Amino acid sequence: MSDDKRSLLQPEAPAATEEVPEVYRSLNFRSLQDPYSHRGGDTMTSHYSTLRTDNLEAMLNGGLEKFYKKYNHLSRKINLQLPTPEVRFQDLSFSVQVPASVAGHNTVGSHLASIFTPWQKVPMVTKHALHPMTGIIKPGSMTLILANPGAGKSTFLKALAGKLQDNKQTEIGGEILYSGLRGDEIDLIKLAGLVDQTDNHIPTLTVRETFKFADMCVNGRPEDQPEEMRDIAALRTELFLQILGLENCADTVVGDALLRGVSGGERKRVTVGEVLVGGQSLFLCDEISTGLDSAATFDIVKSMRTWCKTLGGSVIVALLQPTPEVVEMFDDILMVHEGHMVYHGPRTEILDYFENLGFTCPPRVDPADFLIEVTSGRGHRYANGSVETRNLPVTPEELNHLFCQSDIFKKTHEAISKGFNEHQFENAEDFKKAKSVANLARSKQNSEFGLAFIPSTLLLLNRQKLIWLRDPPLLWGKLLEALIIGLVMGMIYFNVSSTYYLRMIFFSIALFQRQAWQQITISFQLRKVFYKQRPRNFFRTTSYAIAESVVQIPVNVAVSFVLGTFFYFMSGLTRTFEKYIVFYLVLLCFQHAISAYMTMLSALSPSITVGQALASISVSFFLLFSGNIILADLIPDYWIWMYWFSPISWALRSNMLSEFSSD
Repeated sequence: MSDDKRSLLQPEAPAATEEVPEVYRSLNFRSLQDPYSHRGGDTMTSHYSTLRTDNLEAMLNGGLEKFYKKYNHLSRKINLQLPTPEVRFQDLSFSVQVPASVAGHNTVGSHLASIFTPWQKVPMVTKHALHPMTGIIKPGSMTLILANPGAGKSTFLKALAGKLQDNKQTEIGGEILYSGLRGDEIDLIKLAGLVDQTDNHIPTLTVRETFKFADMCVNGRPEDQPEEMRDIAALRTELFLQILGLENCADTVVGDALLRGVSGGERKRVTVGEVLVGGQSLFLCDEISTGLDSAATFDIVKSMRTWCKTLGGSVIVALLQPTPEVVEMFDDILMVHEGHMVYHGPRTEILDYFENLGFTCPPRVDPADFLIEVTSGRGHRYANGSVETRNLPVTPEELNHLFCQSDIFKKTHEAISKGFNEHQFENAEDFKKAKSVANLARSKQNSEFGLAFIPSTLLLLNRQKLIWLRDPPLLWGKLLEALIIGLVMGMIYFNVSSTYYLRMIFFSIALFQRQAWQQITISFQLRKVFYKQRPRNFFRTTSYAIAESVVQIPVNVAVSFVLGTFFYFMSGLTRTFEKYIVFYLVLLCFQHAISAYMTMLSALSPSITVGQALASISVSFFLLFSGNIILADLIPDYWIWMYWFSPISWALRSNMLSEFSSD
């Protein structure tokens, strides 16, 4: 790296009186093994000679905020600016068609009637999850959503992220503009990142591996970045580990209910960090404080605020019962109750606004709790007497009506009516960064994925390999099962004559196929993670399917060898090397085919119970029409297709032809 480029990464010397926040002072870096390197002993440091401990410490010496400023300055030098969108939503609404019993109250009588009269069409009613909402999310702003559970905050966040579907059962009203562009005109996935409420992760991967995988899937490999950005790109994972306070547990597995790993609060921070490393400029966080203490929530929100103010990104966070210290870090507050927007404006004006409505927050009451109670119709005890009790707003419709008449809403409506233009920004640079959202316009020439097909498939293959290697009980269990089946079948049919060849091979295959059933459980454990990562364009579905199939080959090779070897040489089968190889290869192909079939069933099934039921039915038909229980000549014509479809019949027929063929 040249001296002028290195100078861009060196922070300014902090003043003697300047105090670096404690959350930034602890930032440090250790040169660590790259978990996704394909070369032994290869580290990030060996790839990039400038990635040394002293360099990162120098970059972070002046605090995280100065590091972000240097990052932003370097990005502008190479014309790689982070888009800072201005988000406008006008008359945004969402409704869904639901059965009348769901919208109302279901009774025992109505439930019994639906059971005995299935031919009757269930009446549908319209349920409004969001009523018309209008507002502006400014670039570089922090917006807090305060609402009770079920008020519509999750639906609102999904609408901004483009996750709501408009079909026969749902209807989306109004429009959302990102710096003047509609969501279908830009690559919204690269602009907005949604942090879910649930923590769905692969439990056997470490925190660092989870972050590294997300980083490489979304941003690509560091060596594929512009030369000036390679150093920072390689440090991105380590940086966010430090920001979120996960450096001490970076090499600990994430874990789940069955595998001990990081704590619940740390797992929530992993969920947040998996989105942060993606590089989006609009973060939508749905109840990220679940499972976190107030100190951890404060640290996360504070790091987000630093990111917003330096890079110009926007953050919208829905929190339950935030502390006053957390609330003070937000610029705006959006309050929703039963789908109605009852306030959206500056945080500093919200208490004055509700005081004008007749509610005053007492000195010793948490403002967030006060606001929730007032907007939920339970605020009469906070009445200040300026408005008669009977005239106090109670319903969400009344609160929404009063807000739409307020000066705060009128200013917002006036800004929206003027459209997206340069005059609404303080300087031309802010307008240019907001307008740069147009660089994310959809293009057939630009891939929607961070990695090409082959690198993405190799990355997924490496991840699947780690999943298998870190589950020794599963691997040893499959080998032990194959050994027991081989020994038992070998002893039962020890040196038997050719008369028993058909039933002997049939039973060995029938017992061996039971191993493939475990694939249903494995696939379902990974499916929630797939449903989270695939919509974010982490990888192609074909790459995922190929990796999941290829990683099973070494396992199938081992278990087929164990079962096939013991069974073949203990039984009375022809003891020649050529016929043994044929028997082994047929067994291997059968095991891989039946495993792929079980994977397909798990992908098509809504639950693991349904998947196992379908597997049981399918295998029953495979056994019945294998050609052993019912000879092929006796199978009716309308069922003969099942004989040719059954993988058991193919394996049985192949081994029988091999055994009875002449040398």
